[in-house]
Amino acid sequence: MITIAERLEKERKSHAVETSVSHKESFGQYFTPYPIAKFMSSLFPETDRKIKLLDPGAGIGTLSCSFMERIIKEKWNTPAIHISAYDIDKDVYNTLSENLASSSSAFKKSDYEIFSEDFLEKTSFEYTLKIHETYTHVIMNPPYKKILTNSKERQSARAFGLETVNLYSAFMGAAISLTEDNGYIVAIVPRSFCNGVYYKPFREFILNNCAIKHIHLFESRDKAFKDEAVLQENIIIMLQKNAKQENVKISYCNDDSFIGLSEFDVPFNQILHENDREKYFYIPTKQQIGNENLTIYSNLKDLGVKVSTGPIVDFRMKELLLKDYKEKSVPLIYSVHLKNNRLLWPQESKKPNAILESDEVAKQLFPKGFYVLVKRFSTKEETKRVVASIITPDDFLNEGIAFENHLNVFHVNKKSLSEDIAYGLVCWLNSTYIDEKFRLFSGHTQVNATDLRNLPYPSIEDLENLGRLLKTEKEWNQMIFDNFSKVITR
Repeated sequence: MITIAERLEKERKSHAVETSVSHKESFGQYFTPYPIAKFMSSLFPETDRKIKLLDPGAGIGTLSCSFMERIIKEKWNTPAIHISAYDIDKDVYNTLSENLASSSSAFKKSDYEIFSEDFLEKTSFEYTLKIHETYTHVIMNPPYKKILTNSKERQSARAFGLETVNLYSAFMGAAISLTEDNGYIVAIVPRSFCNGVYYKPFREFILNNCAIKHIHLFESRDKAFKDEAVLQENIIIMLQKNAKQENVKISYCNDDSFIGLSEFDVPFNQILHENDREKYFYIPTKQQIGNENLTIYSNLKDLGVKVSTGPIVDFRMKELLLKDYKEKSVPLIYSVHLKNNRLLWPQESKKPNAILESDEVAKQLFPKGFYVLVKRFSTKEETKRVVASIITPDDFLNEGIAFENHLNVFHVNKKSLSEDIAYGLVCWLNSTYIDEKFRLFSGHTQVNATDLRNLPYPSIEDLENLGRLLKTEKEWNQMIFDNFSKVITR
């Protein structure tokens, strides 16, 4: 006899292959592999109370069915189970119903209901009128889709007191709001909410309403949803509603086989650093625990240094862009002009090398000087997320440099850094130490100015010493960056 796990996996793989990309994208739909669902279900502590389970964006029911399978297999002494499953894709409704009926039939005191209504719209309306259901458990793989400021989804999320930019975080916010005190939420979601300005309200929402109990990392970005070719880095997170925040269990493995699973507990202050105004969530792996030797931290404000996104948005100034530098123009710097951590300008490429002078451009220019540039998007070929390069006054003859929007620029009030600080920043930012620090809170290749502000920096004196050391080397490589930086972190 075929097991429900085998049937669910067969149905999931058929859906992945046979369903059009446009259909899946319209629903933000990626079904959970059964091994992942089974692991997610294993995180809930056993209970002998009645279970009311919410599964928003249920798909074919894999998550609910895996939880039911665990309860039955382990013979929990729970008196009754009720499942509320939501999905608006009518194409999966019959399959979802059959799977929930099959898994529920093995437990005498269980029932389920399926809502083909919009989860956010329905629950936000009921929440506003205080006629909403509450749940003891939530298990979810919410849809991933950006939502606009004036969209109905954003309006629905606001009913729960949440301002957010993606459907997955809106679903999580709603689910948290519908969970009873001390109830549990287990979700597989993109890691993107752990850092960045746009998800700060969502991080604050979690911190104000829940304790973080468990975070699971997949070390490979493309293995969790390999049948769907999803490259977004995902995590599994377990929250407990209005509970005391204690140590957080961290686990990690390479893929959905969960072979070689490692887990350990960390103090919460290693997840959320004290006095971090941005509320970034840091997720360490075991080798990153207990090896912190940097005793003197500075932030950019302490250093008198700022970092800004390059101000030139080229598609808004197409008529001013020039293939080659000429009179009455200024150099325009793109990522393509950065080679081996230095400037190589001009370049023969599809990108312009200059921009015509104008009143609009003049307001956005930087004077000739020392600047450190970090690409906002690292390429597939680059093994490191943070890649820093230096610009010096000798790189240009005339005053005025324009930086394109895909660069982050380190400066002092839109003027030159000191020489030693500039070289010190290049060494520090290119170190493996900083790359590891960045990966603690970021799971994607984008590097924003806010992320760079949130990194640790040495004191001015130490940075200047790094700069003087780096200037003694003509050719730079990773070993040099790391050896010099270790002088600071040792």
